[in-house]
Amino acid sequence: MPRTGFVWLGIKNPETVAQHSFRVALMNWILAGKVKPKLNLEKIIKISLIHDLCEVYAGDMTPYWGLLPEDPQKRKEILKRWIRLPKKVKEKREKVKFNKEKKSLERLLKNLQPKIKKEIMGCWMECEKLLTREGRFTKQGDKIETLLQAIEYWGPDLSSPVFGWWEEVEDLVDNPILREFLGQIESRFYERKKIDRGLEFLLKVGKLKNMPRTGLVLRGVKDPATVAEDAFLLTLAVWVLNKEKKLNLEKMLKMALIYEVSEVYAKDQTPYEGILPKDIKKRRKILERWPRFSRREKEKRFLRDYQSEKKALQRLTLGLPKNLEIEIIGLWDDCKRRLTPEGNFVNQVYWVAMMMQVLQYWKEDKKFPIFGWWEQMIEFIDEPICLEFMAELKKKFS
Repeated sequence: MPRTGFVWLGIKNPETVAQHSFRVALMNWILAGKVKPKLNLEKIIKISLIHDLCEVYAGDMTPYWGLLPEDPQKRKEILKRWIRLPKKVKEKREKVKFNKEKKSLERLLKNLQPKIKKEIMGCWMECEKLLTREGRFTKQGDKIETLLQAIEYWGPDLSSPVFGWWEEVEDLVDNPILREFLGQIESRFYERKKIDRGLEFLLKVGKLKNMPRTGLVLRGVKDPATVAEDAFLLTLAVWVLNKEKKLNLEKMLKMALIYEVSEVYAKDQTPYEGILPKDIKKRRKILERWPRFSRREKEKRFLRDYQSEKKALQRLTLGLPKNLEIEIIGLWDDCKRRLTPEGNFVNQVYWVAMMMQVLQYWKEDKKFPIFGWWEQMIEFIDEPICLEFMAELKKKFS
C-alpha cells in the first residue's frame, strides 16, 4: 500500500506503509535508547510496528483528506504547506478519522486471540491518544521518519513540499532527544555536515525500502516485496506468533528488525547462488525445487554468506555508539547462527513468514513455483509454533 501523501505529490513508486513502519521501528528503537528516564523499548517497537495497521481497511488518511481540489497543480500548491484549521474543525476531523481507523483495526484483529488483540489495540491507543511516554515518543518519531523520507525524495529545497513536513514536526515534537535528532537532520541536509552516525545509519538502511527480494525477482514476480517490507512482516510475525513466555521478546523484535540490514552492502543471497544457468528455461526448472547439497557443501556456503554479511554489517554499524554497535552485531550473530532459543525462533519465523508471502503470490499466479519452498520448510522447520502455523497455511491455501 503506497503512502497517500507521496502519491498525491507525484512520487513514482513511493514508499509503502510497511516500508515506512519498518524504519519507524528501527529509528525509534535507536533514539529511544538515549531517553532518560528509560522508556520501554519493547513497547516502543510494538507501537511503531502497528501504528498504521488500521490502514489495511481505513486507507492512509492524511491530514489533508477531504480538503484538496481535483486540479493537480492547485493540490500540489496546498500540499507544500502544513494544513492550518480552526481548533473546532480540527477536533471534529480528528474524531471522524479516529473512529474510522479504530473500527478498521477492530475488524483486522477480530479473529486473533483475546490477549494479543487487546495488546495490539492498547498499543495503538497509546499512540493515537498519546496516553503514555512510549506512545507520545513513537507518534513524534513517526512524523520525523516521514519528514526524513520527504527530504530524501525532494532534497532540502524549502519551495518543495518538504516545508510542510517541517512545519508539522516543529509543531508536534517536544522530546529533547527527538528535537536534537531534528537538529542533526537540519545540519546534514541544509549545512551539509555529516556529524551524526545514527542518522547516516538510518539513511543507509532506508535503501532497503527499494531493494527487491532476489528470490522473487528470479521467479519473475512483478513489483516484488522489498527487504524492508519483509523485515516489517518478520518483526510483526515474531510478536504475534511468540507464545513462549520464557523467551525474551524485546530481544527477538530487535533481531527481526536487523536480520537483513547487512544487505545495504551485501547483496540479497539466495540458496541458488552460483548454480543458476543463464538460459531462462533451465533456470526456471531449477527454481522449481529446493537445491540439494551435501552437508559439507551446505556448511561451506553458509560460512561464505555469513562472513560476507557480517563484514557488511560491521561496515554499516561502524561509528555508531559502541554499545549499540556491539548490540546490533551480537543480535544478528545470535540469530544467523541460532545460538539461543530466541535466535532460533526468529530464524525459523523468518522462513515461515517468507512462505506465507510466496503463497500469496502463488494464489494470484498458479504457475509461480511454490514446491521448492515447501521442501525447504519441511527440511528446516522444527519449532512447534512454526509447524502449527505451516499447517494453517497449508489448510488455507491448498
